[in-house]
Amino acid sequence: MGWEMLLNEAIEFSSKSSYQDTRILVAGVGGAGCNTINTLSSLNLRGVDLLAINTDRISLERSTASKKLLLGKRYVNGQSLSGDIDLGQKIAESSLPEINNILDGYDIIFVLAGLGGGSGGGIGPVVAQQARNKRSLVISIVTLPFRAEGKRKMEIANVSLEKFYRNSNTVIVLENDRLLNIVPNLPLEKAFKIMDFLVSDIIRNISDAVNKPSMIHIDFADLMKIMKNGGTSTVMYGEGEINSIPELVNDTLKNKFYNVDHTTADGALINIVTGPHLSLSMMNELVERLTEGMDEDSEKKVGIRIEEDLSTKVRITAIFTNVKYLGSTREVSLVKEEAFSGIDPVFP
Repeated sequence: MGWEMLLNEAIEFSSKSSYQDTRILVAGVGGAGCNTINTLSSLNLRGVDLLAINTDRISLERSTASKKLLLGKRYVNGQSLSGDIDLGQKIAESSLPEINNILDGYDIIFVLAGLGGGSGGGIGPVVAQQARNKRSLVISIVTLPFRAEGKRKMEIANVSLEKFYRNSNTVIVLENDRLLNIVPNLPLEKAFKIMDFLVSDIIRNISDAVNKPSMIHIDFADLMKIMKNGGTSTVMYGEGEINSIPELVNDTLKNKFYNVDHTTADGALINIVTGPHLSLSMMNELVERLTEGMDEDSEKKVGIRIEEDLSTKVRITAIFTNVKYLGSTREVSLVKEEAFSGIDPVFP
């Protein structure tokens, strides 16, 4: 049998293979999280349920999520929390039966939140904890405020971030300040939309990788192996042509949204979407360049999906887990840790 015939049979077998859907819930908490849910709803992702959680009644009414949960009615009567993370925690803890009921039955739960506010930063960690109690794989994706928003807000955000670390398997951290390097002259509304679309793309790539037939498939066990103890994680995104892989990889590694050293990662999840022209040697070069400098024993998983209309284009979403933060030590002196003393870490 010739190589061409063997390849054609392999491709035909891949396209006919069936996969059992991994059950995925995306929970957007607070204003920023709910905004991202609205972006996600337009993508019609396979096997993904969308949940919006907020204390703000008007924001929730505008949400396009398939599931909605209004919390804190007797505390704030449908209003926002104005950055009060203590109250956010109290509201979440008084609503555990409602939260637990809506989290039932999922393999993966994403928790999305903007930090520095009361709902995302106060309610979000409690939602993550309850999700881990159910033995779901919990991937939290959080955004840090612009430093120009003030030291107090950044310190509140960092307290919330530490709690997300305690209560999630993996926390993908995105810094709004990185937008100043990537799109400094873009209007503010469009700049925030870029962050929404980035978060949406992370979720779409993970859900597609585990739920859509692919040339090289990533299953739930692969995802669990890398992300179960993923700690601080970062994502990088790139798009280019298959005939310029060095440039594509260089651009991808420059597009980082958190100040970390990706070579310190103990795991890498690389999802490649491309047309039918990517060769085996091209794929190998791409992955080797992306993971160059990482420890030989680090876990690496690659998923490749072919989309005919991309022709010679390549899209890369790379998630690096357990990375080393390169910034200065986080200061949380202005915020009392006791605000979250009732939230205990859960390790499935």
